[in-house]
Amino acid sequence: MNDHHGAKVLVVDDEDDVCALMCRNLQTAGYLCTMAFSGEEALKKLEEESFDLVVADIMMAGMSGLDLLHIVKSLFPDVAVLMVTAVDDLNTGMNAVALGAYGYILKPFALNELLINVAAALERRRAALECSGEDEAASMAVQQDSPPGRKIIIPAREVVDAVKSGMSDATLIDTFRLTPDSLYTLFEKLVDTGKLTSDEVVARSALSPNTVAIDLAGLKLPEPEPEKPVIKAREAAQNVHAGMSDAQLMKRFNISAKGLQSLLRKLVAAGLITEEELEARRQQSGQLFLVDD
Repeated sequence: MNDHHGAKVLVVDDEDDVCALMCRNLQTAGYLCTMAFSGEEALKKLEEESFDLVVADIMMAGMSGLDLLHIVKSLFPDVAVLMVTAVDDLNTGMNAVALGAYGYILKPFALNELLINVAAALERRRAALECSGEDEAASMAVQQDSPPGRKIIIPAREVVDAVKSGMSDATLIDTFRLTPDSLYTLFEKLVDTGKLTSDEVVARSALSPNTVAIDLAGLKLPEPEPEKPVIKAREAAQNVHAGMSDAQLMKRFNISAKGLQSLLRKLVAAGLITEEELEARRQQSGQLFLVDD
């Protein structure tokens, strides 16, 4: 399991006690934590030193967490952002994710939930940075006439028609031979090129649970929302070890592609599957290329 202890985390919340509590818990877990009590103060600290992750409250006086997210994604693209909100509103969290957040936590939250989400966001950041480096290296290799790797060519119109027809995430993954990661990369490309709207992508996530709670052998986790499935962690890990495909896992547990991503990240954070196993699953999909027909 990848160890992110020592990662630099900036906690942003205009409630001093909440900000201090989060920072204290993260420091106890081995993270290097800095506090900011407004979006404006957070930006100053980001300009003064580098951070791996920003954990920001959405509802703040002055600059909101969403405003801060926009600026961080624009000026500090290598910094992961995790949102925190006291508003139990799926749309609020999903909008944050659609805007580039690596996830969101609902207040009040348990310490274990905070640590799992921070570890998951940092791991996703690590994977994104590695992928970016691999893409750059692949581009250089092409320029040097090195043999190209396996490519997945997907006609834009074909996949847009499939999405608009209501095809499920699991069927899309089966049909186009994708992983959950590459499916959402595909959605992002379709939104960027104007072939799908961000609302259409967010609506798909709302059709089925996009996060999961897992039973860690009696470890008490926050009570899940009624629409979110509870999945036995050891059962899920056994299915992963048995070689069950992404689509099979999604059908088995009745979750979306984002739900599967959440499940796999939490299994890694719980130590029930390894980073190597997760990376091997990602390697099953080649580099994604979207083309117009």
